[in-house]
Amino acid sequence: MSPSRRRMHLAAFMNAGPQGTAGWRHPQAATDFLSARYYTDIARTLEAAMFDLAFIPDSLAVPRSLGATFDPAVRWGAGTPRLDPLPVITLMAAVTRHLGLAATVSTGYNQPYNLARSFATLDHLTGGRAGWNVVTSFQDAEAQNFGEAKLPARDSRYARAEEFLAATTRLWDSWADDALVVDKTSGLFGHPDRVESVNYEGEFFRVQGPLGVPRPPQGYPVIIQAGASPTGRDFAARWADVIFCSHESLASAVDFYADMKQRAARHGRDPEQLKILTAATPVVGRTHAEALDKHHGFEDLVVSEAGLSRLA
Repeated sequence: MSPSRRRMHLAAFMNAGPQGTAGWRHPQAATDFLSARYYTDIARTLEAAMFDLAFIPDSLAVPRSLGATFDPAVRWGAGTPRLDPLPVITLMAAVTRHLGLAATVSTGYNQPYNLARSFATLDHLTGGRAGWNVVTSFQDAEAQNFGEAKLPARDSRYARAEEFLAATTRLWDSWADDALVVDKTSGLFGHPDRVESVNYEGEFFRVQGPLGVPRPPQGYPVIIQAGASPTGRDFAARWADVIFCSHESLASAVDFYADMKQRAARHGRDPEQLKILTAATPVVGRTHAEALDKHHGFEDLVVSEAGLSRLA
């Protein structure tokens, strides 16, 4: 495809809960974020706007900050509530035909078999539109909800994530594409010789397999990652289809792009198959002045303590 024919990929990064630090306070903002209609309305809007993807961030704890208290998160809505993203994207999938849908799931506090089963199921039910945003968790509060005093060190979290991806992809590969037959005349449901055990054994996981769900339509769901550290970047370059990033300068973004493409090539991948999506927060108005006025209006809605909590 010539440069003049290249197309921009659009992804919506949205919470399963109130949007932004103070977006929920805007007079025109919907606040029924505990309802199904809230998410199905967003899904229909994104599909009509020709978005490629909607994906939902997540964490497994109510954020604690400003002296290890969760008060700001509840009082000002700074990062809570967070609904389970998998049921949310399933709802969104039911009212769309083309929109890709991705949920964030941590490798730190899940198991490969459960996750492989959930995403394989979703990929089948959506006709190949499922995605997984891979995270390793980032708050000690998450660890404390699973019986640990604090998160493991970064290198240990990424070592677990490497094993998690290795085991999960083997589970998705445990059924050949042609394993399922469902031939009523002969009575043959599937080819046993086209389904294999996994027998994965590592430091963190032991998984026998095979998966109880046939191979997903995409083979694997789309893998999204946002690692920024050297370890995270290398993990993303090895496994991800899509890199999500945020940069404060064009120079930083250009350097990151080049680095990720080079890392992908070192892992034997085609760098063109690695898509990089940079964060942008558009404020839309009929004129520049109207958009700027709207932007300042959102700024005025931010309570200082809420902003500090989010930064912390």
